[in-house]
Amino acid sequence: MPGLMLSKNRVYFFAGFISIILSIWSSLKESVINPDAICYLQSAASMNLGLDTAMHVCDQAKWPFYSALIFGFAHLTSLSFLHSADVLDGLFSLISVLTFIRIVQFLQPSKRILWCAALVILLAHEFNDVRVYIIRDHGFWAFYLVSVLFLLQYFRGYKLIHALGWSSAIIIAALFRVEGIIFLIALPLLVLFYPDKKFISRIRSYLTLNALTLAIIAFGAAFLIFHAHQTENFGRLHEVKFQLFNSYQMIADRFHANANIIGQQVLSQYAVHDAAMILGLVLVVWYFISVIGNLSLIYSFLVIFAWSKKLLRAEKSDHWVLWAYAFINVVVTAIFLAENMFLSKRYLMALSLTLMLWAPFALDYFFSIAKKTKWPVILVLFFMILWSLGGIFDFGYSKQYIRDAGDWLAQNVPAKASLYSNDYQVMYYSGHFGNAIFEKSKAYSNENIFANSHLKHYDYVALRVNKQDSMDFKKLGQKVQEFSNKRGDKVVIFKVH
Repeated sequence: MPGLMLSKNRVYFFAGFISIILSIWSSLKESVINPDAICYLQSAASMNLGLDTAMHVCDQAKWPFYSALIFGFAHLTSLSFLHSADVLDGLFSLISVLTFIRIVQFLQPSKRILWCAALVILLAHEFNDVRVYIIRDHGFWAFYLVSVLFLLQYFRGYKLIHALGWSSAIIIAALFRVEGIIFLIALPLLVLFYPDKKFISRIRSYLTLNALTLAIIAFGAAFLIFHAHQTENFGRLHEVKFQLFNSYQMIADRFHANANIIGQQVLSQYAVHDAAMILGLVLVVWYFISVIGNLSLIYSFLVIFAWSKKLLRAEKSDHWVLWAYAFINVVVTAIFLAENMFLSKRYLMALSLTLMLWAPFALDYFFSIAKKTKWPVILVLFFMILWSLGGIFDFGYSKQYIRDAGDWLAQNVPAKASLYSNDYQVMYYSGHFGNAIFEKSKAYSNENIFANSHLKHYDYVALRVNKQDSMDFKKLGQKVQEFSNKRGDKVVIFKVH
């Protein structure tokens, strides 16, 4: 038994080490931070001015836990806000990797399945692809997976420590992304419908899972009684309430409006009556393609193969928990798609991580038959590695020119000079805008800089243009610098006449 534990510990050590390397590599290879990172970093930098000020810097800062973590870590370690965010995100990714493996071990404690789990999570294309982004989602995914582990453990033994561990983990996840509150509310309902327990036991388990939540609600209610003027700081909580009670009407209104647009502008007069059906089919297909794309074709194959062969031979309660997490994810993301007609890949990551828990069992199956026939496992590993490369390496064109342009502006444009740029990231690296960057970028997006009435307000203009864009730059004045990549995308800097 000690030898077996030692071999399992090697899996965790190996996976943790590779995860840290991947996070460091992601940070080093990225020349320009993602747009959302600007909000979090500016909010963190504003924490010195008070929480209320930091929360109103930008839209994402209204849910301030991630920005506050960056601020606290930076002051604790004397690292910059950027490097603090990188370290925190690397830590959260490490937690996600190790917890993913631990969940698989809980479901089936064998050495080979642990190595399969490590391979699956370390080679996950989209998970590695988003490591480079400075986003609060990293913290959400980490504690989301921790909550999965605790709930699985709770359903096996109904111990208070596991119930408190689950509620603590999902509450922390909710501090990163407000969607965590949906899981906090919905998942305890599982025990009320679980058939293998008496009714009284279900009620007791439901209250146990909600014990910490009820305590926080009681504390929050008492706080608001004495601090009623601070209710505006809970704006994202109002969003959750609004979504819970108004989602159906919002979806119906948006669906009807979009169906009318399709009927009037896309379909012929003979097919107008089919507009609603066509839009419904488009949304369903769109959603499934998005899920498969986020999971990757090879992982989708492994998951479906594991389902078809019923390779996850776990307790009934384990299936109950995993399918509940998957179902809630589908509902939340499908509602978002229907309301917004948009679905970012990272919004599907929690669902992908849940579905990926089946993939190691399919991979383990192919290893188990390797003595008879090796080509299936070789083929699966080949495609897993092939797909992973796009998440680890950049095969697109460099964005270094954006950073170089911003740095040049910071060094060569006087602080008192007025600057216009059509690019959010160039504005950030120029160092000329501070927290005003969020209002300025919105205002600039509506300006026609080539109009004399607008141009006269600026001393310098920095335009980001793609290879296919054609513009007449003569009105802008003297070109003083240009930065570009190999494709021909560039930032052109002018000094206005």
